[in-house]
Amino acid sequence: MRGVAPAQDRPGRGFLVGMLVAAAAAFLLATAPTRAAEVPAEMREKLETCAACHGPNGISPNQDVPSLAAQPDIFTQWQLVYMRDGTRKVDSMEAVVRDMTDDDIRFYGTYFASLPAPVPQQAKRSDAESGEVLNLMRPRRCANCHDDSMAGKGEMPRLAGQRADYLVKALRDFRSNARRGRGNAVMVELVATLSDNDVKLLADYLSRLP
Repeated sequence: MRGVAPAQDRPGRGFLVGMLVAAAAAFLLATAPTRAAEVPAEMREKLETCAACHGPNGISPNQDVPSLAAQPDIFTQWQLVYMRDGTRKVDSMEAVVRDMTDDDIRFYGTYFASLPAPVPQQAKRSDAESGEVLNLMRPRRCANCHDDSMAGKGEMPRLAGQRADYLVKALRDFRSNARRGRGNAVMVELVATLSDNDVKLLADYLSRLP
């Protein structure tokens, strides 16, 4: 047939997929702001508002305030949508998210995902010390959602290197059913049987992961 290359000359499916993946990666790298110099001027002042609580590099210096650096793009976007729409109540964020546009939310997701992850302030627990915590995590299949490394994926947050005090707060909020949102209902059930000591053990363990 005219215009159709002989079978031996046609690019294979793997080649085409590879080209599409490469093109998509190039597009994302070209459009994702990864350094302060690349941040659009109109977003710089808004990022200063974020930095006041979450830290200039997305690493929180404040008690009970989460680090946002290296959080999955989609996770950050959804949390902002929940807060803007009132599904998730965070008093300190209400005025911040009230007038956020969808473009703002997409920017924050990409920006914070591009920042280097927090460096744990304490050494990782030894295997012997980790045993008790892993006995809490394995039956609850934490890795199914948060990844084996606890780096998070998709709509699920990064837990590795997060502030321990914030993790304690988040787990307690889930346990009391004070925190809900799309995809989070399962957390209420998973943490319902955790004791206060269990919560502290989990938070300390996760905060030490790189």
